[in-house]
Amino acid sequence: MDISVFNHPTSKAWLNLSLVPGIGPKAMQRICEANLTAPQVYELDAKQLSTLGITPKSISFLKQYPPHTPSKEVEAALIWAQHANHHLLTWLDDDYPARLKQIASAPPLLMVKGRVEVLQFEQLAVVGSRHPTQAGMAQAYEFAEQLTNMGLAITSGLAKGIDACAHQGALQAGGVTLAVLGSGLQKIYPRQHVALAEQICENGALISEFGLNTGAHPGHFPRRNRIVSGLSMGTLVIEATLKSGSLITARQALEQNREVFAIPGPIKNPQKSGCHHLIRQGATLVESVEHIAQELRWQHESVQPVQQKPALITVEMSPTEQTLMKALDYEGANLDELVRRTQLPVAQLNVLLMDFELSGVVRQQQGDYSLI
Repeated sequence: MDISVFNHPTSKAWLNLSLVPGIGPKAMQRICEANLTAPQVYELDAKQLSTLGITPKSISFLKQYPPHTPSKEVEAALIWAQHANHHLLTWLDDDYPARLKQIASAPPLLMVKGRVEVLQFEQLAVVGSRHPTQAGMAQAYEFAEQLTNMGLAITSGLAKGIDACAHQGALQAGGVTLAVLGSGLQKIYPRQHVALAEQICENGALISEFGLNTGAHPGHFPRRNRIVSGLSMGTLVIEATLKSGSLITARQALEQNREVFAIPGPIKNPQKSGCHHLIRQGATLVESVEHIAQELRWQHESVQPVQQKPALITVEMSPTEQTLMKALDYEGANLDELVRRTQLPVAQLNVLLMDFELSGVVRQQQGDYSLI
């Protein structure tokens, strides 16, 4: 990135102000509502700053490090931005995503690693539980893959579970996926997704509003979620409990006047309770990507009809195989539960499950068997 843009006093002031510890979205929103520019904020006295909701500690830091005497955090960001595919975007930049700029609490600074132009692509957020069922993981992967084939970029939060599956589905389709972090770009969280983050950067982007070396913190994730939904045309919730952070993302999407979609599931699956709650509140129930395309009125020349998986022909199965088929579902069940459902001996059940796995009928992960 050419950092000469930060020679401009206003750009430099926004960069500085954005990295003042303790100044978050609410304080920035109050600054904007007061029609103040960043240089004007630095001219205010302590009393005036406190009326904007800025804490004494943040005021002290702000006064200690004005734009002409930047903090180490700002200097580190400027050095980082000199590397290829590293970008610092303020509200003043043409590359700042237009859709995100429309929301009330748009971050004044985005740090981006990867292809900065993809922030302007039409995106759909795909979010959900960190502890999904096998069926939920498959849905996230397949929906992301199919949405990518429709020409949409997939945006999510790099978290374990649904987020990771959505990113991987988009990558499998050779498309673009964007990951918004709840930490700094040099503190990838969770650590096991460092390799996935690098894959995302190759054709998509990593995004954060936090300083480069900021660690993950529970309070960061609701802030991250508003960016995930703010970048996107709509938000698709795959699986979520009633206390899931994905419902926060959905609520923020509604507040941002964006569409919310939810995939229903079995009523006894707690990971679908959040989806059912959203549907009762007016979210669009979806069973295929075509439902999303219709709701968004999205058409793209690369749209391909979704290939439906052939139905299993149980007529050709033996009576015991049919018994097992009726006991299996897309949510997953362990061996003890399948013994209870089928009343078959463990040894016989193991043989049948192995045959089903080899035939591509079921998958087994972490001791649970589910239909594919």
